Amino acid sequence: MVNCSRCGKRVVRVHRNAFEKLLWSDMYECSDCKNRQGTYHRHLYAHWRFLFSRHSRCIRCGSDAIQRLRKRDKVDGFSQNPLALVQALIGAPVNRCSPCRLQFFDWRKPREGATAPDY
Repeated sequence: MVNCSRCGKRVVRVHRNAFEKLLWSDMYECSDCKNRQGTYHRHLYAHWRFLFSRHSRCIRCGSDAIQRLRKRDKVDGFSQNPLALVQALIGAPVNRCSPCRLQFFDWRKPREGATAPDY
C-alpha cells in the first residue's frame, strides 16, 4: 500500500486534474496532511530512458538488460517505435530485451554486465 511521503499515513486514490493527467498515471492524497503525490506514467518514463541513455535500453520497459542478436528472431515481438525503425533503415543491429522479450534496432552498445532484474 502507498504511504504519505510527509507523515507516513495511508493515502487514498483521488481524481487528477488536467495538468496532473499529463504527468502522473495515479494520484493519491493523504487524509491527514492533504499532501498529494502521484506515480509516473511507466511507458513515458521508459521512452525517455531509451532516448537519452548512453547505452542501449529497452523501449518498452526501460531495462538495460539488453542482448545483441545476429539476426531477428521470428518468435519474439518486435518494436514499432519510429526511431528504432529509422535505425533499421540505416543498418543498426538487432537488440533483445531479456525481461520483456522485445526486439528493436539500436546503434548504441548494451551496457557491460547488465542483468535482468528479479521480479
